[in-house]
Amino acid sequence: MPVMPNDFHLLDSPHSFKELIFLAKSQENNDNIVSISYNINPIDPLVFLSVMKEDNQRYFYWENQRKQEAIIAIGDLKSLQVNSDYYNENLQDINRFQQCQNFVKNTLNNITFLQDSFKSNNSYFFSYFTFLNQQNHHNKSFPLATIFLPYIQLLKKRDTYTLTVNTYNNYHYIKEIKKYISQNFSEKIALNYKLQAEKENNLNYNLEEKQYQSFIDKVNQGLEAIREKKLTKIVVAHALEVKTNKNFNVIKSLENLRHNYPDCYIFAVSNQNEEHFIGASPERLLSIKNNHIISDALAGSAPRGKNKEDDQKIGENLLNSEKEKREHQIVSDFIFEQLLTMNLHPKKAPLQLLKLSNIQHLWTPISAKIINSINPFEIINKLHPTPAMAGEPIKIACDKIESSENFDRSLYAAPIGWLNSEGNCEFIVGIRSALVKGNSARLYAGAGIVAGSKPDQELTEIKLKFQALLQALK
Repeated sequence: MPVMPNDFHLLDSPHSFKELIFLAKSQENNDNIVSISYNINPIDPLVFLSVMKEDNQRYFYWENQRKQEAIIAIGDLKSLQVNSDYYNENLQDINRFQQCQNFVKNTLNNITFLQDSFKSNNSYFFSYFTFLNQQNHHNKSFPLATIFLPYIQLLKKRDTYTLTVNTYNNYHYIKEIKKYISQNFSEKIALNYKLQAEKENNLNYNLEEKQYQSFIDKVNQGLEAIREKKLTKIVVAHALEVKTNKNFNVIKSLENLRHNYPDCYIFAVSNQNEEHFIGASPERLLSIKNNHIISDALAGSAPRGKNKEDDQKIGENLLNSEKEKREHQIVSDFIFEQLLTMNLHPKKAPLQLLKLSNIQHLWTPISAKIINSINPFEIINKLHPTPAMAGEPIKIACDKIESSENFDRSLYAAPIGWLNSEGNCEFIVGIRSALVKGNSARLYAGAGIVAGSKPDQELTEIKLKFQALLQALK
């Protein structure tokens, strides 16, 4: 695997190639798109992202080191941003997931694949959603839904690296693009770096107890609603605002996350205002590969132990905790039942532990086989939000979250992922995350509250999650 220096910066980017891609225009109002793909030599995904991305440009980064997979998409040749539902000519409500589904279908009709470059007819789309399905006065950074077909994309699967460029059907553009890619593309990108020693950011944050009083208050309010039988569970989130003496180095933060959490999905997406939503999520909302579905029920948490014996004891206590198992059962039953409503036949794997570097979770993988044609967005619409991210009942919990939280959840705890024209997809839940802009960052963490939850223990849990993000942002 290629090694990325501890820190680096752009020296002399291949401007001519980027201009060729990002400034491509259709000829004579011809919106037909040509997709060009080549296998290339290995290149670090973060090096590729940092060289190829321009300022104020949408991008998508996703990497899982355990699976040896990564995918990076830069720029939006075609895109859709959804800010509300709408009604079609038959007065049917078309929600944000259906709008994204329609976008994919319509865009695919205009794509031609060049067979001389790579034997694959497969387009990738990249999408992310806000937690809430309606705008409120806090929603500022991202629309309800975003989906785009990128100008350029890098796909890594084990030792295979595939570069794809999507452009308009213009002979001149296509000829020059093919020429550039076929001539040592990875080496040319790598030449744009040099090792640069850089001091860590000096984080300016305060973890005094008074900063968490609003979290404690929301936990107590949630417990009161549970005692009154209005809810059986609610997820209480908290936002921690931090600043540095200079702008955050997002690439450096992603490298830290990648190093610290090799078992998680490391991700980053941005809007066109240089706001970056980054994180390391352990939770897979939906994976579809060759018509096989997997969704993770992940709820119930405990810290890792100081040594092997201590860790095993904590894990056993977690597996035997009635409170934690009750919280977990709510989530696994929800996913199972939602898949049943779609005429699928889900199966639950045995309850087990998912051990990460600083925390361990109760985990139940749930699988199913797709028999009839079904779009991934239909399933995501059914699954989001799960009780692991909102509570139970879902609608009441979401209303409570919207009325009680004084910050924008944005993409926190919401679906983020990709899908391709073969029907495969992978979407994670945007937890263990932060919204970064310039020298400011908002860190998100949450805890599931059920009968028997203790505010001080829930506070300890979110502090643990915050510390993981603070280490990565240095």
